[in-house]
Amino acid sequence: MGRARNDQSLKVISVKYAFVRPVPDTYDHCVRTNVEKIDVNLAKRQHAEYCKTLQKLGLELQWVKSDNSLPDSCFVEDTAVVIGEKAIICNMKLESRAKEVVEVAKMMEKLMEKLKETHFVKPPATIDGGDVLTIEDRVFVGLTQRTNIYAIQQLRKILDNTNLEIVPLKVQGVLHLKSACTYIGNNYVILSKGHFDTEVLQDYRKIVVPKGEEYAADCLGINGTVLMAKGSPLTKRLVVKQGFLVEELEMSEFRKGEGALTCLSIIC
Repeated sequence: MGRARNDQSLKVISVKYAFVRPVPDTYDHCVRTNVEKIDVNLAKRQHAEYCKTLQKLGLELQWVKSDNSLPDSCFVEDTAVVIGEKAIICNMKLESRAKEVVEVAKMMEKLMEKLKETHFVKPPATIDGGDVLTIEDRVFVGLTQRTNIYAIQQLRKILDNTNLEIVPLKVQGVLHLKSACTYIGNNYVILSKGHFDTEVLQDYRKIVVPKGEEYAADCLGINGTVLMAKGSPLTKRLVVKQGFLVEELEMSEFRKGEGALTCLSIIC
């Protein structure tokens, strides 16, 4: 039996800020297995449209300083997690990405009117923000090649004075948990099956992406609007059917870099 949810838990959570970081000139050297050529200038234009859309939806952009020595740095989501009034700075497993957290931590500590605490995940724990999915009073954490059990232990200590439940999930076949599942609001999750035990989502309404549109499982829900990558018409139809407004964005160059919509910002 799933836990009962009252009507208040179904409301769309309001967000105010989006931390974003410019696409570096070296983005085509990001860590990836895809061999398709990346058009960095096109990626920058797509990123600009992404940021413009976030602003249109009412978010205040917090720009993290650009750094061309960090090819993956536009995927800012992996560097930190914001849960309530706590900022949790990640310890990223990939050595080439480790320094990405430095400027993000500085920015987080400046945002004191909302964030009251800053915590740093420390070795032997490793964690990417793309493996952390917060839905109301639950924090789902994907155990992947980037995030380990030691991170779960540290998160429990950081959040032990809250009413949040941490739910570990063994994830397979995708880079991050959010590659296979995201929360879009109003008690709905959108997911691609076959990557983790979806029984843990029994309390939520599910939109399962059709075969061939698995990339669309990474959506970004902002104040009732769902941002979705272009190219998944069947998934779009399913989301619209549930009463959501959908705005599509071109993500071709970020898909080549094995990133997606949530990867390009930290929403809080």
